[in-house]
Amino acid sequence: MTEKGTVACDTAVLAGGAWSRRFCHNIGIELPQLTVVNSVMRTEPIEVGLTRNGSGGNFAIRKRADGGFTIAHDYLSVADIVPDSFRLLVRFLPALIMDWKGIKLRLGKRFIDEARLPRRWRLDEVSPFERVRILDPEPVMPILDEAAASLKEYFPAFRDMRIAERWAGVIDAMPDAVPVMSPVEKLKGFYLATGFSGHGFGLGPGAGKLVAQLVTGETPCVDPSPFRYSRYFDGTNPRPITGL
Repeated sequence: MTEKGTVACDTAVLAGGAWSRRFCHNIGIELPQLTVVNSVMRTEPIEVGLTRNGSGGNFAIRKRADGGFTIAHDYLSVADIVPDSFRLLVRFLPALIMDWKGIKLRLGKRFIDEARLPRRWRLDEVSPFERVRILDPEPVMPILDEAAASLKEYFPAFRDMRIAERWAGVIDAMPDAVPVMSPVEKLKGFYLATGFSGHGFGLGPGAGKLVAQLVTGETPCVDPSPFRYSRYFDGTNPRPITGL
């Protein structure tokens, strides 16, 4: 059921990113998913003699078509503490311990914002997705400042760079940092394609092909079992992979 009416179908794929857990909860499906915030910036065009992507210290850079560079921290992200952080603490604790230096915990306004959004709603009610149309967090300036300082230390040619824009995004994460691309046995015809844990852009083309094959009954291009939804409930108890 949508804002513009009901759409009848035999099969539906939820590729809702950071919204997937809330959507699933409303239809009685448990999805262990949290989010992290990554901050990014871009420079004005600058000639420094670099033509390739790279990382080192506390920065990662990518050359842009406009002559500037996209810059981010090499590993540091922010995890806002929200009500689901407590509900899913046991599942995500191994990942937090493994990547403790790469996650900055933050308690702030988002805890209240998340708590105010309903976890259950009738299909004829205004949904949380209508109340909050887009997740557009503010960039975390100290993290970007640290990345910029590290870049200038490694490559003095960047000392005169001018920042044109800063932004941030919300990344959907799973306890084992592996996406879910799978049917959900509890609800016939319902499929998930979510939880890409920061790798969605790179995995997108292959993920789309695999999910399409699962939906249509074609032979999968790869073994889909590592991405099955049921791994969180069948005793497998997956854990994150070092270095992912």
